[in-house]
Amino acid sequence: MFFVPEKRTSPEFLDLSPEAYRPAELEGSLADIRVVNRYLGDRRALLKHLSAKLAACGCADLSGSSGTAPAFTVLDIATGSADIPVAIADWARKAGLAAAITGVDINDQTIEIARKQTARYPEITLQVADGLRLPFPDKSFDFVLCSKTAHHLDDADAVRLIREMLRVARRGYLVMDLRRSWIAYGLIYLLTRVFTRNRLTRNDGPLSVLKSFTPNELAALAAGAGASAFTITREPFWLLVLSGEVA
Repeated sequence: MFFVPEKRTSPEFLDLSPEAYRPAELEGSLADIRVVNRYLGDRRALLKHLSAKLAACGCADLSGSSGTAPAFTVLDIATGSADIPVAIADWARKAGLAAAITGVDINDQTIEIARKQTARYPEITLQVADGLRLPFPDKSFDFVLCSKTAHHLDDADAVRLIREMLRVARRGYLVMDLRRSWIAYGLIYLLTRVFTRNRLTRNDGPLSVLKSFTPNELAALAAGAGASAFTITREPFWLLVLSGEVA
């Protein structure tokens, strides 16, 4: 068994104010993240767990009495350039389901980039919002998602994030992040040297692995947020998925 590296706490470029990078660098970094999410399993893992939740509760139960109501609603926190909402929308269209997906991000520049990426998706709504202080009433969405964001936060704020997810979710939530590993670090370091010249990606990609979690650490954060019924699943390419239901 390989030794798990010590958790790092230094900030990534994307944790800094927008003055720390050029707009073109941000756009390039978000494009790199879309590639990673597509080819290293992030989209597949989230769709796998979201579709399982939909199957468990039944789409008919979610459709309500109005034929125009969406079959399900989703909030994606720290949506980046909204490739996760796009993946959900594409999947829902193929499945014949009406989805209403909201993506939020604290960075207004990022949201503007996301608007370009989602121009053909009227079922996706985007807005600037802080995941730690969501501007939505309790139980506003059927499912609340957050992908590869918890590791950007200290433990206290990660607990606040999960607590906010529990607050605005009606049915369930998913938190996906990286599993800390020297192998994952080496793989991401190599990929960021071979496939991109973006300064942000080359710094933030490997550092993200060192800032991420073990399964026990992620479980402790969920318990600290008051989550009682949840599972943590290891997915390919060193992904962890925290999946829970709400009462």
